[in-house]
Amino acid sequence: MKAKAMVPWVKGASVSRYLLLGAALVCSNTAFAERSWFSVSWENDLVTGKDGGGYTNGIYFSLGQRNDPGEEITQAPLLTLPLAWMVDDDPTYAYKLHSLGQAMVTPEDITKEIPDPADAPYAGLLYLRSTYVVVKDDFSDHVATLVGIVGPSSGAEQTQKFVHKLVGSDQPKGWDYQLKDKFVWQIQRTAVWRFSATDSSPFDAVVLADLAGGNLESRAGAGLFFRAGNGLARNYSTMGFLSSRISTPVAVSDGWYVYLGGTANYVHNQILVDGNEFGSSASRGLENYQYSLMGGITYAWESATICFSIQSDTDPSESRTARKNYGAITFAWQI
Repeated sequence: MKAKAMVPWVKGASVSRYLLLGAALVCSNTAFAERSWFSVSWENDLVTGKDGGGYTNGIYFSLGQRNDPGEEITQAPLLTLPLAWMVDDDPTYAYKLHSLGQAMVTPEDITKEIPDPADAPYAGLLYLRSTYVVVKDDFSDHVATLVGIVGPSSGAEQTQKFVHKLVGSDQPKGWDYQLKDKFVWQIQRTAVWRFSATDSSPFDAVVLADLAGGNLESRAGAGLFFRAGNGLARNYSTMGFLSSRISTPVAVSDGWYVYLGGTANYVHNQILVDGNEFGSSASRGLENYQYSLMGGITYAWESATICFSIQSDTDPSESRTARKNYGAITFAWQI
């Protein structure tokens, strides 16, 4: 039976305004941070010459603040307070990042008016995510909390149709079958270790360990990355963002580096792929063992940063074996 969208775009715009208001309230106490920066990240599979078939597009706006070593430590944001007790209370420095994002998943063939039920669903996500990171020597600890909505109120349908019209790509025809509106949440903790001969070495290795739970997605995994560049000791902690969908690490001070590596995860549930929830209802069609290969370059001037990356993921559905590829670009600048 055709599952019509239950919520009109007017209501979607209202939900979007509530999330924007929430972002403003969460960030309202950060105006006095020593260093602040704003970033915009865009991810899309069109960069790799393919459209549709799993995760296909994401755009993220982030506001970050950090203290300099020796100054008063940046405090944890409101959303992460239930997790902040886990991290070191005497780091060298700390920073917090508030991100407002929209992501979408589509089937392999977006020209079908009735999507293949064995394929990934049409699904959109609009969310607010707060992250707190503490850094001490060659170890950093990340905790994050995400709240959002999956469904028509995410506005993903309108975004994809607008972008495809703009670039002359095929119009998606199956959004009437997208997942219904549902509140989603996730909590996450990521540990990052840096290994290098000296602080000034132009080469290092970064190891990640990651654990996340929620009705959006629950997973456990690890990653290994190799980097070359300068200023590596100052920027290694941002590699921890490679464990989430904000896939481009940022150099927050002068420096540049290239990186190459990958992650491996056991995924218990992933609502954007299987349409199910945390717990025993997780779909048997979900590919539980997922692997990603990633490479990129990031370059930072005194007050601005630009990053490019390419990522290749295991197809999240057991019914297919092809990998999913997409590219990302991030601009960040101090404010």
